[in-house]
Amino acid sequence: MIKKKTHTVLILLSILTTCLFCGCEASGTNKADDTTVDANRNDYVNVYEVSEYLTEDQYDEYMNDDGTLFHRLLEYRHLLTDCSEFEFFAYCTNFIEVINNEIPEICYVNFGTEFQAQSEYVINGENIIAAEAIQVSENYFSLFPIDITAGRGFQSTDFDCHYSESIPVILGTAYHESFHLGDTFEAYYIGERRTFTVIGFIDEESVFYQRSERRMESYERYIVMPFERIEEGSGSSRAILLQQICGFIELYGDHSFVLQTIQGYLKDTGLEDWNESIVVNTKSIQEKMN
Repeated sequence: MIKKKTHTVLILLSILTTCLFCGCEASGTNKADDTTVDANRNDYVNVYEVSEYLTEDQYDEYMNDDGTLFHRLLEYRHLLTDCSEFEFFAYCTNFIEVINNEIPEICYVNFGTEFQAQSEYVINGENIIAAEAIQVSENYFSLFPIDITAGRGFQSTDFDCHYSESIPVILGTAYHESFHLGDTFEAYYIGERRTFTVIGFIDEESVFYQRSERRMESYERYIVMPFERIEEGSGSSRAILLQQICGFIELYGDHSFVLQTIQGYLKDTGLEDWNESIVVNTKSIQEKMN
């Protein structure tokens, strides 16, 4: 979870929303244009949320050290991704700030609440709208499948966007009147001004688990982004990598054994001081939804 923001407005929005929490799940694979995988899945009894709760001191040390902690965390993320005891799905809900573009109100952060007006503001003379967005790992759609109604889904190369000029995005159906395939727009993402390219649209019947609401929710009002592959700890990379250790784990074995495995990874990578800060929920998301 990001503890600090670039703008005062961002600080306010992070307090008013839960959009900087992470989450995910498992079963199937979304490759290129093959996005309809296990669409009827509703069994999440072995899927658990994984969250990061660093203290302010731990967060400051990580963000400002000489890169040692960054590279330790990078190794830890690789261990999570490659583990044979469970499947890990990186996921985060993290709004982006759309610049000088009109978008549907339903897509605003805090839509339908008394705080909705706080999602519109001005930065450096430009009109900004804080829009709901999620960042997902390459295997994420095997857990929460999508149907693409136009364009395409993510390809493996899309996850290299940290080093490209534009971030490819898939939009929910609410954006049909605002953007078309191939359109580009600019927005702030974790304090950095980036360009985004629309590559596809998601069917309104496709759903994912929204942890703040403890229920399945349509992708309708979301901008879906690929989680950028991070290898260097500069700029916003450290914050993005920290988000990438959050998400969902689908267990192949006992819950306590998996927890021990994760704690072992933290120790092996020199992050044993974070043992109390990396939490695997004791209830599956199936239990939370019931």
